[in-house]
Amino acid sequence: MDDALIGILRIIHIVFGAFWVGGVVTTGFFLLPTVKATGPIGGQFVGQLMARTHLPTVLTAAGGITVLAGLILYWMKWAGGGFVGPAVYYAIGGAIAIVVMVLGAAVAKPTATRLAALGQKIAGQGSPPTGEQNAERGQLMNRLTSLAQINAVLLVITIALMAIGNIY
Repeated sequence: MDDALIGILRIIHIVFGAFWVGGVVTTGFFLLPTVKATGPIGGQFVGQLMARTHLPTVLTAAGGITVLAGLILYWMKWAGGGFVGPAVYYAIGGAIAIVVMVLGAAVAKPTATRLAALGQKIAGQGSPPTGEQNAERGQLMNRLTSLAQINAVLLVITIALMAIGNIY
């Protein structure tokens, strides 16, 4: 095994993972609940935020890089060594991270895209949002917030498993 390559992959895995988890926790437990509490004004803000920053895409990319680096590290260090010791914790944590990626890509990103499009439409129509638009924005915000919070909890569990694996 090339120690330099493993070191680089670990740095990538940890730095992108910290960004991914921090972004998901901040979004799920601070940003989105605050936006929901502020009603239509918050909905306009988050619509613009999603459209201008591409936050879901950035977080999905960070998660993808984290998972890919983790898979390569696992393959380099633990493949063929049996499912014992640190490999167990890394594998379970990695599987949870993959579930989070799938949930983010299959549910959160399309929901955020729909929310951004709705926000752009409302901003461009020159009149206050209709009752239907407010209802749709509320449903999309509820879905996005719930999923972000679930993903944040799963990622914290993943970090705990990785830390336990690192003890061995």
